[in-house]
Amino acid sequence: MEKKIINVLIVEDSLTAQSLLKGILAGDPGFNLLGVAANGAEAVSAVARLKPDVVSMDIYMPVMDGLEATRQIMRQSPVPIVIVSSQYQTNDLAMSFSILKAGALTILPRPVGPTHPDYLQSIRSYRNTLRMMAGIKVLPQRADSGSVTQKSRSETEAKIASSSRTEKHDIVAIGASAGGPMALQTILNQIPANYPLPILIVQHIDASFAEGFCSWLNTTSGIPVSIARDREKIVPGHAYLPPGDSHLGLISEGIISVNHDPPETNLRPSVNHLFRSVAEVYGNKSITILLSGMGADGAKEMMQLKKCGSFTIAQDESSSLVHGMPGEAIRLGAACMVASPDEIVKQILKK
Repeated sequence: MEKKIINVLIVEDSLTAQSLLKGILAGDPGFNLLGVAANGAEAVSAVARLKPDVVSMDIYMPVMDGLEATRQIMRQSPVPIVIVSSQYQTNDLAMSFSILKAGALTILPRPVGPTHPDYLQSIRSYRNTLRMMAGIKVLPQRADSGSVTQKSRSETEAKIASSSRTEKHDIVAIGASAGGPMALQTILNQIPANYPLPILIVQHIDASFAEGFCSWLNTTSGIPVSIARDREKIVPGHAYLPPGDSHLGLISEGIISVNHDPPETNLRPSVNHLFRSVAEVYGNKSITILLSGMGADGAKEMMQLKKCGSFTIAQDESSSLVHGMPGEAIRLGAACMVASPDEIVKQILKK
């Protein structure tokens, strides 16, 4: 069966970067370059006109930047968007995560030039990411999509303090991929400082951006978010992410495992790994959540968690940018509940 040619739109104002990206695509017959937009306004028009399979999006451009271009594209002509960013610039990181919140699927470090020792690895990563993202069906975003709901901390804390927990849960585990950052931000923003459970999170993201992602979540989270350390003791009211290119799991109750075991279905970190570990250590004392994401990472393991008594929640389709992972969990019957991020927060605060 003949492979489908992937039609790409490059959005980039730098002539040097344009030349580099065009050359990378030209070197692979599986890609067809539809065109190059030199700014965000040109990109919005080109996407509507050319209907690409995937967009390679720069961040800072004249006329209209990548953030506003992504917002408009995702409202008017939804298409998979990959942010191509410099991982070394703090401002680029902040803007990159804002673009993810606006509906882009993932962030990728800008490929290095041909004289760099990592050139072949970087072009392989760029092509593979575009190839994977091109097959994703993305949903239109509302004008206010990605906005973080601001809640009264004291009001929410009072509700937790006065609520009776009818079930005993000791940990929350969350898996997310494409579209997950904005759902995670919404959830963490509404969790108060006195939340009684630790939260372990696996978000598929390029290893270069793991620490930047953690810092970005901290800007609006109601609880501290940190990069986990192997054998670290977890504490209530704290969220943990794995370091880049590392699995996150548990050694025993209250003790984190960070390891470099082989990737699972080409993913490290893997939601499979986290959920399996949670099932083994906490079983029915856990709350497990699958958010927006491509593929099926974590879905079968969520089914096992449900069977052992975990309270399992899958994000609903209408609020998901990509309904692959939660959709597969729902198809398998692995979700005790299907809900939006705002409703997910209400549920886990009751538990």
